[in-house]
Amino acid sequence: MSTRAPIRVLLLGTGFGSMVHAPGFAKNPAFVLAGVASGTLENAKRVAAEFSIPHATDDWKRMLEEVEADLVSIATPVDLHYPMARAALERGRHVLCEKPFAMNVAEARELAALAESKRLVSVVNHEFRHYPARETLTRKIHEGALGRLEHVLIRDRIPGWARNPTRRLTWLVERDRGGGYLGALGSHHIDQLLLWGGPVRRVFCALRTLAAEYADQTPEFRRITADDTFTLLLQFEKGARGVVDLCGGAQVRGGSMEAYGSADLMTVLDGYRLGRPKPDGIFEEVAIPEDLRLTPTPEMPLLAPFLAKVEMIRAAIQEGKPASPTFRDAVEVQKVLDTARLSDSSGAWETIRS
Repeated sequence: MSTRAPIRVLLLGTGFGSMVHAPGFAKNPAFVLAGVASGTLENAKRVAAEFSIPHATDDWKRMLEEVEADLVSIATPVDLHYPMARAALERGRHVLCEKPFAMNVAEARELAALAESKRLVSVVNHEFRHYPARETLTRKIHEGALGRLEHVLIRDRIPGWARNPTRRLTWLVERDRGGGYLGALGSHHIDQLLLWGGPVRRVFCALRTLAAEYADQTPEFRRITADDTFTLLLQFEKGARGVVDLCGGAQVRGGSMEAYGSADLMTVLDGYRLGRPKPDGIFEEVAIPEDLRLTPTPEMPLLAPFLAKVEMIRAAIQEGKPASPTFRDAVEVQKVLDTARLSDSSGAWETIRS
């Protein structure tokens, strides 16, 4: 039996926080949820009751001051990430933050520098990278199994507001709050591309708010100011190219990821299956190494890779092992996001600034 003291967690946010963060920490015996804050006290109390959390509030600042904790887990709208993460780091707490972890590169750099100066664990929740098929492909690329990486193609299809007018309009539709699919999902894809292709030299991006084009039929869509569709092209410093094409006007959820190398081609079929296409259109399955396998969580699919992230954070806090992506790693994601938005405005390729 471990004699280590449990890692006390303060949870900020009760949307994704209640669906993934809270159950993820609750399933790992090294952690104990000490407090939860929400913009709505009723939501905080609901989550506290469900997970036996002793402190519930609608005042996150006061909670950070009054409730003892080791780790702050942030699952709120993007515009709150910077003040929350900064306040937590200044109080000497480790931080797990949802993506994108800042509104811009300036905020990202400041938080990364603060975490480093305090020698604290700082991790951004790009949990998609932990799906076994993606982890296996990452290993294959790094081992040189594909030869020279030449091209990566990511397709993402979302039944967004344009196809589902009853879908609730949240902060995700507000550009000024950090909403939009470029940040919400594009940041995951950029994180994956950086893992596979390395540093990015320049990007071209075209953003679109497809749902707003149907405002005549659904007047409420006039509130939507953030992107729900985009095409992002990347040129890596090593010469490979990347394409991310996300459409928020799909009828069904779907997607694919393909990595083309000089010696091989592999396709992520889903989170748990990696394939090699054959001439007859069938995929030859690529084995997932034992150490990269995860037990699926069908009740909440994202819980499985989040559990891997939680264990990584435990090892970082208790054993000093590395955890990724760090805030410093995520600055590189933020650079691509900022440059993509600049490209959309200029209509031209834009170079990543150091």
